[in-house]
Amino acid sequence: MTSVKVELPVKIEKEGNLFVAICEPFNIVSQGISKEVALENIREAPELFLSDEDVLECIRTL
Repeated sequence: MTSVKVELPVKIEKEGNLFVAICEPFNIVSQGISKEVALENIREAPELFLSDEDVLECIRTL
C-alpha cells in the first residue's frame, strides 16, 4: 500500500476553556487546552477516520 501525504485545512476556535480544531473537509473535530494541543490532537484524526471500515465501504462504493 502506498502512503500519501495530504495537507488539509484546519480551523481553530476557542470554546470556553478549550480550543477546538475543525477539519471541515472530513467534518472531523478535536480539542485541547491550547491551540498547539488541539492541532496535535487533530493530526491523527483524518487517518483514523479514513481507516474506519464504514468509511472505507462508502469510499469503495463511489
